[in-house]
Amino acid sequence: MYKDKLVFIGTSIMMLKCIDIAVKDFKTIFVITTDKKIKKKYRKLIKFISINDLKKIRPDYLFSILNNKILSKSHLASVKKYSLNFHDGPLPKYAGMFSSTWAIFNNEKTHGVCWHKIVNKIDAGDILEEKKFKIKKNDTAYDVDTKGTMLGINLFKKIIKDLIKNKFFFKKQNLKKRTYFKKNKFKLILKKFAKDKKDKTILKSLILSPQKLKIVSDLFKVSINVNKLKKFIHHKDNTDNKFDKLKASKLVKFLNDTIKTNYKFNEKKSNLSEIALNSHNKWDSLSHVKFLGAIEKKFKISINEKNIGYFSNLKLIFNYLNKKKII
Repeated sequence: MYKDKLVFIGTSIMMLKCIDIAVKDFKTIFVITTDKKIKKKYRKLIKFISINDLKKIRPDYLFSILNNKILSKSHLASVKKYSLNFHDGPLPKYAGMFSSTWAIFNNEKTHGVCWHKIVNKIDAGDILEEKKFKIKKNDTAYDVDTKGTMLGINLFKKIIKDLIKNKFFFKKQNLKKRTYFKKNKFKLILKKFAKDKKDKTILKSLILSPQKLKIVSDLFKVSINVNKLKKFIHHKDNTDNKFDKLKASKLVKFLNDTIKTNYKFNEKKSNLSEIALNSHNKWDSLSHVKFLGAIEKKFKISINEKNIGYFSNLKLIFNYLNKKKII
């Protein structure tokens, strides 16, 4: 076990997964969070602290993941080596909030995520790791965030390996190309939605994760009915309908066993495309990341920026695994 002190600050399934990775190699880990799931899982394994404890602890590294607390100069000065933030958008083009929503709204063909140094200017620090990925035609903001979360976790694995080797290489941002999306700018999309509630681009941009829906509700006192929005978006299934029914049934069972769902495979209807992220109250972003991790382990594959578009529903997953001849 390595002696460096690590501090994690923030919330979400992504931070939980990053802690899972770090505890394998580091003994001294502190966490600043309001996330009840993280506190429940790690209450006996790691130490929970407040942000004001940083000066006393003097950690070697700090990792900020979906964190809404502002780190002051004195907080950052308490960290001996590096303070790093995960940003769910490509920098410098999509600094600020709701980057996945703006990417969909702006009809971007690609998006990205990165880990960067925390400096006094928001999302302006040197970039340590970054990955880009394609946005598919029917992707929603939630789909983009889910892909970004998986890639962010994969990047964190690399960061931990490089941290152990003490080999970090940073890239400066070209801040002349910086675009910053303030939280209040989100009102523009809400206003456009109020005028045209059938515009598919706007609808896709407002289909958000439960965490972001809560942020929107808290900031703007607006409740977005994601299920209602989805009814106006028709996803075409262009995948091959010919498949081995026994293998398909086994894949459904694997999903049910992994995330404790109760999906049933209908051989006559071939309903694999309906078995998808958010089609069951237990298949949320938390469970999705867990399921993708289980797929990587069981089938010995890597889910990355090149193939992650094939993992949002069971039909796509089956076809991908079948094409690779690993199912």
